Amino acid sequence: MGILSFLGANSQNNKKKNYKNLTSELKKEFRIDLKRDSEKEFNPEFIRTTNLENEIINKFGFDGIKLVFESRNSSNFHKLGEFPKDCPWKNLNGKTITEFIAENFKPISKKIPNLISTLKERCKFIFVEKKENTWHLHYLLDMKLYDDRDYFKIHTGGSPLLNAEPNENLKAFNWNVPNDLKTFYKIHNGFGEIYDANFVMANEDIKVMAEMMNPICKEQNVKPEDYSFDDLLEFFPDGAGNTQCFYKKSGNSTVDWDHEVWEISGEIGFFEFINERMSEIDEE
Repeated sequence: MGILSFLGANSQNNKKKNYKNLTSELKKEFRIDLKRDSEKEFNPEFIRTTNLENEIINKFGFDGIKLVFESRNSSNFHKLGEFPKDCPWKNLNGKTITEFIAENFKPISKKIPNLISTLKERCKFIFVEKKENTWHLHYLLDMKLYDDRDYFKIHTGGSPLLNAEPNENLKAFNWNVPNDLKTFYKIHNGFGEIYDANFVMANEDIKVMAEMMNPICKEQNVKPEDYSFDDLLEFFPDGAGNTQCFYKKSGNSTVDWDHEVWEISGEIGFFEFINERMSEIDEE
């Protein structure tokens, strides 16, 4: 939530908007105002700073984004229309936001229509970021906070991975990368709110739950009912201990694993899951 959410930018906009000039003097003032006072009550400070973050981006556009995310490598942000030549999405540089989204997700568009529609409706900025030798693509989305205030959410996508191979964890437990996940990785190797634990994990991070849970089972002399941790491949944590997993006995189907009762439930296809789950933008 808040500034910890990661993302954003349109060639930018489908409808051109004139943003104000963010001067060096304004930047100095905003840097001071954006800091939360730990000695003050959390709620009013959270409301004040999130309102200010949203105002800065609405008024100053991409320059505002770079200021708000200054502590997160924003000096290496490049907005749509100005992608560097070595960026994997450089061929879409001349597109508007909606055109970019349509083209980028075209190979799987029929599988995730709700998600694509949501991205087109909510996305205000798209920009890329280079971290060391890795590129990330950020989608800045309009959203409503739990108290109905306007804010933004960032979905981050990794560089396309054309031929995903099992990582060391998967090899250890005789897993292949599920076909639907391989297909998705060709678009983005990892996707979602990476700082809010609401994301499809990248190929190098997915893991069979047995590595973590089997030692616990042995230590406590317990086993889950009706399934084995060897058969669960975690790919979408919820940030609260539960996680969505591929279930080996069901091919490309996934299940929700509950960390409190160690139960699996709600079998659903991978694309059906992300089409439903990742289309939910507003907080409740």
